[in-house]
Amino acid sequence: MKQNKKIYTEKQRIEELFTVANQLFSAAKTLSEHHTAEIKRNMVDAISFTKTVANEDMAQLKSLQNTSLAERVKRMEGYQVRVKTMLDVMDGKPSDKHLKQACTALADWCKDTKNKPPKPAVLLGQLTQDLVDAGARAFKEGHKLVHSAVDKAEKNLKKPAKKENKQMKEPIVKKVAAKKTAVKKTAVKKSAVKKTAVKKSPVNVNSSS
Repeated sequence: MKQNKKIYTEKQRIEELFTVANQLFSAAKTLSEHHTAEIKRNMVDAISFTKTVANEDMAQLKSLQNTSLAERVKRMEGYQVRVKTMLDVMDGKPSDKHLKQACTALADWCKDTKNKPPKPAVLLGQLTQDLVDAGARAFKEGHKLVHSAVDKAEKNLKKPAKKENKQMKEPIVKKVAAKKTAVKKTAVKKSAVKKTAVKKSPVNVNSSS
C-alpha cells in the first residue's frame, strides 16, 4: 500500500514539474516576442537618429529622442501590466520552488522597472532568460524522476523472475542431490556384498598337497 502511494506521489510530482516547465517556457516565449519587437523598434529609432545626425538637424534629433523616450515609457507600462498578469496567474498555483523562483524574478522585474530608465529590450531579455532557466530546472528535475521511476520498475520486474528461476532450480538441485545419494548408497551396498562373499568362500585344503 505504501509502495503504491509512493508511486502515485512520484507520478503527481512528475506531472507537476512538466506542467510548471511548460508554463514557464510559454511565459518566456511571450516575453521573447516582446523582446524581439523591442529590438526591431530600437533599430528603427537608431536608423532615424543616424539620418537626422547626418543632416545636422539637431532640433529634429532632439524631437525624435523625446518622442522615442515617450513611446518607450508607454510600451514599458504595457509590459509591466503583462508581467504583473503573469505573476498573478503563477502566484495562484500550488507552491513549487521553480515557480517561486520565476515569481520572484517577475516581482523583482516589476519593482526594478519602476525606478530605472525605460530600457525594455535589455530588461525583457534578462527576464526572459530567468524564466527559461527556471523552466529548464523544472524540466530537468522531472526528467530525472522519470528515469528513476523507470529504473525502479525494471528492478521490480526482475525480482519475480529471479524468484521464479530460483524456485525452478531448487527441485532440480534436490533431485540431483537425491540421485547422488542413491548412487553412493548403491555403491556402498555392493561393496559390502563383495566383502561378505570373500569371507564366506571356502578354503581349498587339498590344493597345498
